[in-house]
Formats: sequence, structure tokens, C-alpha cells
Amino acid sequence: MARSILITGNGIGLALDPDFFSLQNGLESVWNNTEHLSNEHKDLILSAIEGTTDELPPSSEDQLDKLQVAIVATEFLSNFEVSGASWISEPAKELPSTFRKYIHEVALHYQRSGQSLPKTFVEPLSEFVKNTKTHVVTLNYDNLLYDAFITEKILNGYNGALIDGFWSSGFDEEHLDRHNVNRHGWYMHLHGSPLFVENSKVMYAGRDFLDPEDKCHIVLTHVEHKPLIIGSSHILSAYWRRLEKAFEESSQIILFGYSGYDEHLNNRIKLRKDEKELLIVEWEGAGSEHERKRFWETKTGFNRFELVRLENILEFTGW
Repeated sequence: MARSILITGNGIGLALDPDFFSLQNGLESVWNNTEHLSNEHKDLILSAIEGTTDELPPSSEDQLDKLQVAIVATEFLSNFEVSGASWISEPAKELPSTFRKYIHEVALHYQRSGQSLPKTFVEPLSEFVKNTKTHVVTLNYDNLLYDAFITEKILNGYNGALIDGFWSSGFDEEHLDRHNVNRHGWYMHLHGSPLFVENSKVMYAGRDFLDPEDKCHIVLTHVEHKPLIIGSSHILSAYWRRLEKAFEESSQIILFGYSGYDEHLNNRIKLRKDEKELLIVEWEGAGSEHERKRFWETKTGFNRFELVRLENILEFTGW
């Protein structure tokens, strides 16, 4: 069987539990329950996002656009002082770290669902990956697929079908090198994970002790700012560099539970429109078949592709 590149989005979690894994749920749940945002911190965040209040907190990535701009401006102006006087207030100086704590805790929210993917989905997918060494890349923050692959020994160091660049010593881009390209594929968190702390990966029970003070590698912002955050992370930058090679090695691109709105990824896919096959698996409630075909033509640049629409994408077994 030929190798593919499987790109997964938040649709996997939504298919399992649409309430818990919705972004709105994560943003609002953390906002209402966090111990890491003071009322002053919340006021700073709300002041940067039009239309939000403590009763209507941020609920989408689009709303984080102006906040991200405010953070960049704050960090820039913090470097300027005239005769010992700062251009911004002390509370405003806390905005960048405050926002990062909030985003980190939102990502941690999805790690703590206590749920797992059904075996009827995991087992056929695992066999497919084992047999083909298909590259798997994720755009979400939950650990559903990751934990399933550990259980199935897809992720098992250099004894598994996929490698992610982490050894006991931590992450190094050289750890993604393969002496035999037919033996391993890559597992890459394109938008990061709250499990990545500094240069290490926190596993198993250690997840329960992660703190939003920790420095993690997470991309949760308006789509226009995602490339900037990716570029600031040595781990995520390494994954995106390997993405080109993963496309080259694959005869087929599979989009599974992916929203289609990350243009920095779509632009990479469009480069392959004349040389690869494309399979898209999505929730049938996303719109009419005609609407969705037009949508995906625009987003991917492909004129011909297979579109599979299901009531629950976790029922898909046609790998």
C-alpha cells in the first residue's frame, strides 16, 4: 500500500463529544473556572476584544485577533522607557504572560476529557498506519489520537511506525531523521500541544501537574497570526519544515475532521493539486454536498477529489 499524509483536525474530538471539544466550550470553561486569571487580567483581555464581557467571554479564534495585536504592541512598547517612565502601565505589561496562561489552560482543558476513541475506529486506522507508515499530522490540542497510537504501539520510540522527534533527552530536529524512510513516518503536532513544556514532553500522570505558568508550544489565535507563533517555536518550526518532505513522500492527502480554515496549511496543499490524490472525510452537517464541494475546491485548489460525508466521522473505516 502506498503512503499517505493524514491531516486531522478538531473534528475527531467533536465527533466523540461535540459539547466538550468545541472551542467555545474550552474558552468559556477556562474563563469561568481558572485560578490563573485575576479580575484585572480578565479586564485587560476584555478591553482588547470588542463585544466581550465577563458574561460573554471570548468564544472563537477570530475574536483573538485584536488581542494578539495588542499583545505584540504591548511587548514592543515595554522596551521603551523615557527617564525611567514606561509608556504602558504595569497591569498592561502583564497582558502577554496573562494571555499565554489563558491559552495554555484552554489547551489543557482538552487533555482532561477522560475520554478515548472507540476501538472500531482506532484499530483499522492503526493497521493502515502500520502497513503504510502514513504520516500523521494534527491541528488540535486533545490527546485522543495520540493516546490511542501509544496503546496500539504506533508511537513506541523507534520501534513504532511513527516518530515525533522526542527522546528521553527531549526534542531535537535530528531525532526526526530516518535512516530508512520506509520504516518510519512522522507524527507532527502542527499547532503544538500543552504537553510540550520547554524542550520536553510530559506524559501520563505528569499531565495532571502541568501549570499554565509553564512555557508551552501552542497555536491558538486568529489565523493571520498563526505563522508568527509557529516561527517562534523551535519544535513547531521543525515540524513545518518536515511537512514538505511528508507531502513529497505521499501519494494521497487525507483531510480528516479538518475545518479547512487554516490558510497557511491550505497554501501547502494547493501546491500538490496536480500531483496527489485527495480524500476528505467530514461531518455531513457541515452543509450540502454541493456547497461543500465548492468550499473544498476553493480551499485546496483541487478540482477532483473524493468527499466522504458521515453523521459521525469516527465510523469511517475505509482506509
